[in-house]
Amino acid sequence: MDLYVLAAATAAAAPQDARADVWSSVGAFMDAGGVLMWPLLALALLVPAVALVKIVQFSRLKVGDRAFVPAMLELIRADRPAEAVRQLSGMKQPVARVMEAAVRGKANPRMSDELVREETTRIAQAQLDGLERGLAVLTLVASIAPLVGLLGTVTGLIQAFQQISAAGSRVEPATLAGGIWEALLTTAAGLSIAIPAAIVATYLQRKVDVEAQHMEDAATQVFTAPLWQAVEDASDAQRVAAE
Repeated sequence: MDLYVLAAATAAAAPQDARADVWSSVGAFMDAGGVLMWPLLALALLVPAVALVKIVQFSRLKVGDRAFVPAMLELIRADRPAEAVRQLSGMKQPVARVMEAAVRGKANPRMSDELVREETTRIAQAQLDGLERGLAVLTLVASIAPLVGLLGTVTGLIQAFQQISAAGSRVEPATLAGGIWEALLTTAAGLSIAIPAAIVATYLQRKVDVEAQHMEDAATQVFTAPLWQAVEDASDAQRVAAE
């Protein structure tokens, strides 16, 4: 019975010991890099937080989904703009918001094409601003993380050479190597943060750029839909006359 109790206590203490070892290793790493490791840690935590928020936002708004566009264009060409507006108003996609503005404007006889285009452009810009909000944080992290790391390396080297100067002729190579190794930790940490931040920022910005192209394409098709319908009607009339 005593052996069983001892084994159970050992098993319960093992995860705690493992967590303690992990935290002590992290603390030792932070202490070795110096005080600038803490700003770098904050930047490191900021990157996945912003990326997660943007990914959830893009998923909720269904960024990239434009499968509904052909059906909406068919309604417009069939002279059923009210039904198109009703369906578009229930969609979350940024492209749907832009198409809705264009269809509403085209269906309003008091608005000229110029005014409709201006309003559509305004709505599109508002949608893009919402999609791009937060991406500047990732770009900023990708820019300043290496600089913070380099600053930590420079200050670390200054301290190492101060210690060497104080030691005089009693300097040992191991002491010099250890000081330089600790100083370079911040540069490695800064680059390790900046590279993923740059990759994520580029990926998300590319999705925004593609969505902007889809908005422009959808709005243009709304404006040109009557022209295509006129061409199709003329073709049908010529075919009937030929028969």
